[in-house]
Amino acid sequence: MDTIETILLRALLYFLIIGSFAGLILGAILIFRPHWLKWASLICNRWISTRPLDKILESTIKLDPWFHHYHRAVGAFILTGALYILYFFSVQIDKASAIASLTNRFHLPLDYLAAIFGQMVLIELLGAMFALIISLFIIFSPNLLRKFERSANEWVSLRRALKPLETWHNGVDEFTFRHTQLMGVMLILGSVYLMTPLTLWAR
Repeated sequence: MDTIETILLRALLYFLIIGSFAGLILGAILIFRPHWLKWASLICNRWISTRPLDKILESTIKLDPWFHHYHRAVGAFILTGALYILYFFSVQIDKASAIASLTNRFHLPLDYLAAIFGQMVLIELLGAMFALIISLFIIFSPNLLRKFERSANEWVSLRRALKPLETWHNGVDEFTFRHTQLMGVMLILGSVYLMTPLTLWAR
């Protein structure tokens, strides 16, 4: 196993052990001192409204005038990028060495990576061809894209999607504080169940 994977796995292991230990403490507090958590809940349960974020997202940014004013420069930039991608993936790239490098890196079968690599190259080439065609339209006839712009520039409001976030949900807290001993016992049992094998594995 690589060193980075070992470090990440051990970090995850310690994180779960610390979380289990914290669960033990919280479970004990729920059983013997539930009013401590009520006091902490009053401090932590602070309402954060999404309306300021909604106002920012609801503001429009119009780039169409700038785009049409500099359409030749934009088209030339897209055309240059498309030509470079076509050149790189059709002429410059060494398919055999690239597949061999991916095989050594990810330890996957050669045929499997060859198939994926071929599909990736095909997608890149098709995307570059599409970008090349679009760039020619932008350079020589940008007005043909106006109909597409009108259909694509459809306003999608986020107010309806963000409405559930503006609703107060405190059912979990109410249930927990109504059954503090039961929740404390369940939390302790779950923490012990998780901590025991993790501690043995960490050794």
